[in-house]
Amino acid sequence: MTAPQRKLPRGRSALPVDQVEALQRGRVYTAMAQVLAERGYAAATVEDVIRRAGVSRQTFYRYFDSKADCFAAAYQAAGESLLARVLERLAASGSGPGVDGGADAAAGTGGGTAADTAVDGPLPRFERLISAYLSTLAADWPTARLCLVEAFAAGPGVLPVRAPLYDTVVELVAETLGVADAEGRLVCRMILAATTALATSAVADGDQAQLDAAGIELNGYVRRLWEGGLLGPAPDRPQRPPSHP
Repeated sequence: MTAPQRKLPRGRSALPVDQVEALQRGRVYTAMAQVLAERGYAAATVEDVIRRAGVSRQTFYRYFDSKADCFAAAYQAAGESLLARVLERLAASGSGPGVDGGADAAAGTGGGTAADTAVDGPLPRFERLISAYLSTLAADWPTARLCLVEAFAAGPGVLPVRAPLYDTVVELVAETLGVADAEGRLVCRMILAATTALATSAVADGDQAQLDAAGIELNGYVRRLWEGGLLGPAPDRPQRPPSHP
């Protein structure tokens, strides 16, 4: 079991009030993730979180109304942190959504489709996005579990926080694949739903091999969608004319 975090010094702090609040909230969020990883949402108590965070009950209730309120705030912070780390991994790899591979890549020079041959084509970009996402989850199992597993146990109170984050990631997937139309965005939402389902199962089991297998399965699934023309023009296949009522 992880040892409780060290408390902030008693008395007047040299730090500004907003920094003290940010530090205390961060400690509570970290403690919440650790406690949930060990006990699950249903069994976890406010006292568990307070003890692990090293803050007083008064401090906890200064910021949060209840365990559910604290979880929603921790979920939002964790989701934003995970997304930021995914983007950092992409930037470190020299990749990112909406990056073009140049004129040769766009033309698909060398045979095959542009998505196959371009280093920065849609499919390679998506593969790097999935790799960054799964690697980020594996690097922080407690936070991954909070976002993907315990959110289901926490009930509907987390939905107002989850929905905007989910929509942001849908847009990231769409931008990565170069999808701009409403139908394509719906497919991107389905891709994210499949990604979440596969990753949740792996995180619930704490299974790295299962997480790696999920990446392979997702990349194959998106490639088939692309080749079927659901995310872009299907290779060697005439485009259907628009339907009329």
